[in-house]
Amino acid sequence: MPLLLMLWLSAVTTVVPRNVVVVKGATPSASDASTPLPEQGSVAAGRYRNAYFGLSYPIPAGWSPQPAGPPPSDGGSYVLAQFAIQRANVLVSAQDLFFSPRPLAGAKALVAAIREGLKAPFAAEEGDAEVAIGGRTFHRLAYGAPAAGFHWRVLSTDVRCHALTFTFAGNDVAALDAAERAMSGVALAPAAPACVNGYGDVVEKSEPVFPTHRYNTIPVRVIVGSDGRVKHVHLLSAFPEQSQAILEALRGWRFKPYRRDGKAVPVETGLLFGSR
Repeated sequence: MPLLLMLWLSAVTTVVPRNVVVVKGATPSASDASTPLPEQGSVAAGRYRNAYFGLSYPIPAGWSPQPAGPPPSDGGSYVLAQFAIQRANVLVSAQDLFFSPRPLAGAKALVAAIREGLKAPFAAEEGDAEVAIGGRTFHRLAYGAPAAGFHWRVLSTDVRCHALTFTFAGNDVAALDAAERAMSGVALAPAAPACVNGYGDVVEKSEPVFPTHRYNTIPVRVIVGSDGRVKHVHLLSAFPEQSQAILEALRGWRFKPYRRDGKAVPVETGLLFGSR
């Protein structure tokens, strides 16, 4: 190997840091640290809990938490938690219905879209289309790949304008059955404002000024108080300078108060900044 090439390779291996993200991408952020966010669930005492969704999920016996998933996407997709045993796993996920790349009316539409997209070698299996869990309706789909002996069970419900979904997958049918039965212990009781898609009755606003133009979409969830002022901002995916500009702008926004039964109440809605 020529000496110059050896020196160049040596320089590359010593200059580039190991186990470090050199260029930080878009990340989630929020206007305060006290308001729960979808991505902030945790595991304790055999349960996965998520304050944003008011979710308490009993982890099936013998199943282990898996490494954390990616941050929220700019299409509003969340990997909330994963648990597994040797031949099966469960994925807890959520799709923000405000920002879904494919418009979805809710959990029922999401499960229907999965069913419609099944092509050989996948095939739907028998089972209930709807089940009651924790006082809520979950939309259910069971399907498999018969040649591979692999099976999926999808259960999804609507919470705070998200499709909250449990996906069980694996080739151990008995383990999947047991894990699905454990869903009977799920509790969902979110203390949340009214959730309204496209609530854009803004009476006062200024647009954010970005110091650098980037070609990314920035989905933002906001909670508007009964007085019409923005009380909380959750940026699902944004670069730091974009987050700062949007937070500064939204502090001055004022909405027409949202009313339910004639009374002004807090409301949660979505805003989209940046480029598609």
